[in-house]
Amino acid sequence: MNMTKDIINDLIPLYVAHECSADTRALVEEYLQQNPQQADELRRMMNTPFPGAPLSAQGLDEVRAFREARRRLRRRSTLMALAIFFSLAPLSFFSNGGRTWWMLRDAPGSALAYAVIAAVFWVCFAADRRRSQIV
Repeated sequence: MNMTKDIINDLIPLYVAHECSADTRALVEEYLQQNPQQADELRRMMNTPFPGAPLSAQGLDEVRAFREARRRLRRRSTLMALAIFFSLAPLSFFSNGGRTWWMLRDAPGSALAYAVIAAVFWVCFAADRRRSQIV
């Protein structure tokens, strides 16, 4: 039987995964000795990591650190967005039919409530920032 490139290409996944018999391994190795260009392609494929490959311990630590940094940044961004929103809310206004309604002037109780909520978010934001600088 004549071994073609297509047959060897079908056997290469088994060869790479070490799931073929010794005879099949010998057949693939013999073909690769006769075809050095395809052997180079196979070496390149075996040295290229693929997405489903298990990560090393260092890689897992890097992934964990990246996820933690992304989580902290998302939390900090959310806190800052809420702090800015509640800080600016008392300065909001609405105009309808020639009359302008200002929250600070026309609803000082609500404006004070928004200002207190803003202060809480600013304190949380500062505490989160300080905590991440210590770590």
